[in-house]
Amino acid sequence: MSSMSTTKFVVFDFDGVVCDSTDECMVTSWNAWEKWEGRSNFRSEFEQFTTEEKGVFRKLRPYVRGAGEYYVLNRSLKERIKILNQSDFEKYSKEWNALSKQFKILFFECRNQLRNENLVKWIKLHPVYFEVINIMKSINQKNKLYIATLKDGESVKLILDYHGINIQTEKLLDQSQIKSKKNALDIIKERESCSLSELIFLDDNLTHLLEPFKAGYQVYLTSWGNVLEEFLVSASEIGLPKISINELHMFDEI
Repeated sequence: MSSMSTTKFVVFDFDGVVCDSTDECMVTSWNAWEKWEGRSNFRSEFEQFTTEEKGVFRKLRPYVRGAGEYYVLNRSLKERIKILNQSDFEKYSKEWNALSKQFKILFFECRNQLRNENLVKWIKLHPVYFEVINIMKSINQKNKLYIATLKDGESVKLILDYHGINIQTEKLLDQSQIKSKKNALDIIKERESCSLSELIFLDDNLTHLLEPFKAGYQVYLTSWGNVLEEFLVSASEIGLPKISINELHMFDEI
């Protein structure tokens, strides 16, 4: 781990790092797919899914990097296409990119509907990692916290507010503002007039970390939650550092 004395800001991804959004994404993407297919068998409860449905969704969920890619997940399940790794997923993501962009609109419509029906119930579909929440509170109090996410910012703000983290709006960069995580880090670096070594970025998806890692940013692959074993192995092979939830205490030093 690098010295914390020079760190000016810690940038957190959200889904998979701060919370496990799998349950909410399963409900939302199911409803979006129903609309896409012209059906109306909508669901609002995670308990409405079978054990098998939960299992196959949870297996594929870590490959998804943005709302539109739930099209790839749902279509691959419908057509029984085998997705064995991130490369397989990316192949179909590129092939179906135009359709994914259309699906993204439906996904957010369904999320808003679910959220508006019962906000607290919707928030509870995102169980948080309390060790992460606690360290984020400490970092936020020092005005050194940023969020960079491909989730919608309104959802992130509602979940964080519920758990007592009132982050400044300008320090939450979401899918409407950034094209990639490196893009987010570049924006923060320019805005705050800081160097590469003064930013730390945490994400659970290796594909988000590769570009900023090659550019010289301090990045860490988080090892808790549902992070894929293939990501952990690949990170070790290329020397990209990993961080466990028990190592978050290092941020007490910033």
